[in-house]
Amino acid sequence: MELRRRLVEAYERKEGTYFELAQRFGVGEATVYRLLKRKREHGNIKPSAPTGVSDEELPEFVGLVNELPNATLEQLKDAWISRTRRQLSRSSIVRALRRAGITRKKTIGGPSEVVAEAPKTRRKAG
Repeated sequence: MELRRRLVEAYERKEGTYFELAQRFGVGEATVYRLLKRKREHGNIKPSAPTGVSDEELPEFVGLVNELPNATLEQLKDAWISRTRRQLSRSSIVRALRRAGITRKKTIGGPSEVVAEAPKTRRKAG
């Protein structure tokens, strides 16, 4: 927060362009842009609330998947939002499934089947 505050104050004192401020504060130019946009649009520089399924919530998420083994991604998303009262994207659901080592296999002519597997390890090339 301190860095954010100092960066915004420097910009408001017209101490440089986005590029110059990025160089001075050791951040990317896009970071300066996003921070100043946040200040303009929201009136503050506080970071947004975290999104997605946290590591602490992952066991609860796996429990939800086990309760609804044939649920679509959209249904899992809606169930998770209903349970936690926090917005979540389908992409976040996919990432949580991947982190939990859960794959979803479709059966021909039938609903998806949820299969919990150990995460795959990558083999080194060479």
